[in-house]
Amino acid sequence: MTTHVKPAHLESSTPASTEPTSQASKSVTRIGRTYRFESAHHLPLLPEGHKCKNVHGHNYRVEVIVSGALDARGFVMDFAEIDAEILPLIRKVDHRLLNDVEGLENPTAEIIATWFLQRITGCQSVRVYENDDCWAEVKIA
Repeated sequence: MTTHVKPAHLESSTPASTEPTSQASKSVTRIGRTYRFESAHHLPLLPEGHKCKNVHGHNYRVEVIVSGALDARGFVMDFAEIDAEILPLIRKVDHRLLNDVEGLENPTAEIIATWFLQRITGCQSVRVYENDDCWAEVKIA
């Protein structure tokens, strides 16, 4: 028979606490969801000769991060609730000329990210990718 002995420095006379640690009580819970849409745009404020002044398109990817306290269900927000807010916005921009959408008359990635952020409850940040290499992110300070 083998007897296992706990080293003295690991023994404790008090049981482990079930109270949250101060680190856990300072934590923030964040959840994220990714959406995609395809649109055309042009950037009217750029000088003549800049390639982005011309109409062109992107396969956009939008990453939305929502933060907050857990509710009684254990959610910051149900992903279906996020979809209910964001999918109507995606429909406004998908397969459209973004310049024709109110608030996106000069649709840079930065302005598109801000446009989404301002319309999503509890949103902490939005990152908009024009392609795999180029993105803009807007965060609540």
